[in-house]
Amino acid sequence: MGVVTVDTQQLLERRGRAVEDFERNEHFEGGERVIESLSAGLTELREILYARIHEDVELRIGYDSMMMPISEDKSRHLTKLEIEIFQIVVSAGMVNSRHYIQGDESWYLNWLTEYRLGELQNDPQVLKRIDFYRTRSPSEQRLSFSNALMQILPEARRAPLILFRLLPPAIRIATALAFGKTADALECRREQQDHLPSIADCHHCHGKLLENGESCQMCGNPLWNFEWLTAMDS
Repeated sequence: MGVVTVDTQQLLERRGRAVEDFERNEHFEGGERVIESLSAGLTELREILYARIHEDVELRIGYDSMMMPISEDKSRHLTKLEIEIFQIVVSAGMVNSRHYIQGDESWYLNWLTEYRLGELQNDPQVLKRIDFYRTRSPSEQRLSFSNALMQILPEARRAPLILFRLLPPAIRIATALAFGKTADALECRREQQDHLPSIADCHHCHGKLLENGESCQMCGNPLWNFEWLTAMDS
């Protein structure tokens, strides 16, 4: 899977097309708000997850030259692309299961793929990965995703495994908040708390839902830092 770099103008044009397509499909003029929130949420999760499985591992556990990929730039691009693909599928699953949009189930998946990946939307390997995740159960998706990241980025093997349980509901939360479905987002937060009860112990955010694109500087909410991820082991 290649990596396509785009300039600001291309991103703005892609965003404009996404807003137009969304509003045309949904027959309303609130597409820009939905896309702004969704984009902020998914981008934040992508960046936080990469930090958790790369920078945080090196800071907390240490640097292992034996685990260094041949090209750090290439591994970073491939890791973030895999995260994007996974998020697209999980977000589409949430939208379709909760009936957030009109029309057939494939529309949102295709729309989000085009918006998030641009030219890579037609890459055969990307399409293969999307179809692979789409046809798996949630548990199979999660395990396959974690295995894929560990192959691309070896240090990810040292990240707390609970991180990969918290990510899918975090994606669903970002999706629900973008569509204004707070009750659904709270349901997903409760799912996260079942996995990590210490979420609610943060004295700063108290484990509450945050606006898409925001994060807690103390615990890492919406995707918690090592201190919180390992709280149950202490």
